[in-house]
Amino acid sequence: MKRILCLGFLLFNLSLFGQLEENTFYYGFHAGATATYITDIKNTIIQPIFPQETYTITDEYEYGFAGAMSVFFRFPESGLAIQPEIGYVRQGGRFDYSDINGLEYTIRFPYSYLCLSPILKYYPVGGFNIGVGPQLGLILDGSNLKYTSNMPELGPDLQIQQSLREVLKGNNNVSFLFGLGYDAPFGLSIDARFGFGISDVIETQANGFYFIENKNRNSYLQLRLGYFIPFFN
Repeated sequence: MKRILCLGFLLFNLSLFGQLEENTFYYGFHAGATATYITDIKNTIIQPIFPQETYTITDEYEYGFAGAMSVFFRFPESGLAIQPEIGYVRQGGRFDYSDINGLEYTIRFPYSYLCLSPILKYYPVGGFNIGVGPQLGLILDGSNLKYTSNMPELGPDLQIQQSLREVLKGNNNVSFLFGLGYDAPFGLSIDARFGFGISDVIETQANGFYFIENKNRNSYLQLRLGYFIPFFN
């Protein structure tokens, strides 16, 4: 019991006094994992003429890696700081389909982005912080679509995949992010971010599949560890 109390007291003191120094520039490195989701894929791919009781669909999360470099500066005598970042992230989504005829297929959209994120952070107490800001994701592989099915006899999966890649193209991703984090006084940081997509991340080209153009937004959850180093020691 005494050990638990001591640990709690230590964490409480870190929350009060643990923080990066004010009026000092830092550069940081961050890495972590993402879980991402693309909305409304069904309405892009499946036309309303098909009775809903004849098929089942699920939109699943796509998991990936995120890495970034940042510059950090906390304004003196203020709870505010800025943290512009540039990084790489894997964001996308997954669509699973099955119908009464026994056909099952999965379409994955494992897109990669170069991300630019000017983040504003607020420190209500110690090293605990709240971050907000926009994020621009520049698409690096707009044709990176994956298709697999249980009935390749209806058409080879690789052939269908190539046809889908020419029709469903990845777009740049504009989102707004909200984050919660903690910065330790020795430079280690941990943060969790949630992003709300505001742009269409899948562009539908003219096609014979009867797919339609639709606004497919990307949302994501991101968990990261980071480390800050002062520019001048």
